[in-house]
Amino acid sequence: MTKEKSVKVDSPVFLYDQVKMGIMEMIQKEELVSGQKLPSEKKLIETFNTSRITIRRALKELENEGIIEIIHGKGTFVKSFKQKIHILNLQGFTDGLSTSESSFTKEVLVNQIEIADEKLMELFEREEPFEVVRLVRLIRDGNRAFSIDYAYLPCDVYPGISGKIKDNVSTFKIIHNDYGIMFGKARKEMEVINPSQEISKFLEIPRVEPVIQIKKLIKDKKEKPVHYSVYYLLTNKVNFYIDVDINDEMPF
Repeated sequence: MTKEKSVKVDSPVFLYDQVKMGIMEMIQKEELVSGQKLPSEKKLIETFNTSRITIRRALKELENEGIIEIIHGKGTFVKSFKQKIHILNLQGFTDGLSTSESSFTKEVLVNQIEIADEKLMELFEREEPFEVVRLVRLIRDGNRAFSIDYAYLPCDVYPGISGKIKDNVSTFKIIHNDYGIMFGKARKEMEVINPSQEISKFLEIPRVEPVIQIKKLIKDKKEKPVHYSVYYLLTNKVNFYIDVDINDEMPF
């Protein structure tokens, strides 16, 4: 930003309104994007060549209008609107979003083959140890963390899948297109918990800030478990909904 955005003291428009319009213009031109942290108060004072009182008034107005959010201890950010997630959706929640609708990115943090532990053996209904691909992905909305996802894929169901997994690539599309597996049933367990140290680090939040934990087990058409994941969502970033067909026989 440069001082070309300086306010004009001889303008009939209030100084704080000029600052508001300047910040809004930066958002509209995507100089500032959803979830991005605004420059410091000192930097804004220099950019608009105005007083601290004027900057604070402009930021307060923008906060009241839902354009920005002020997070104590972190700073001021362009507000990210809550993403709607259908509870019954078996796919990844970012698969249906185009780049024009969001700025989601998926970064692969871990992609390695491991021997399944007792918990995974039970979930996948196996009596003998087997190899799984352990996949950890960080999902961002703009520059801010949105979710962390831990997924487990049996190697005997998906031979060679580890080499197909890349950043910003849907694993569900790989499963359907490359392996021809169609999902039949799914079980989801949702719970609000305090994050572990690892989760809080990935999501860039304190451990006292609750997150939504979702455990998902998916079975194919023959009711064979083919996918298990545990993912964590920021509570202030999502809005869950459900659509159900209602018939006359349903009790109320």
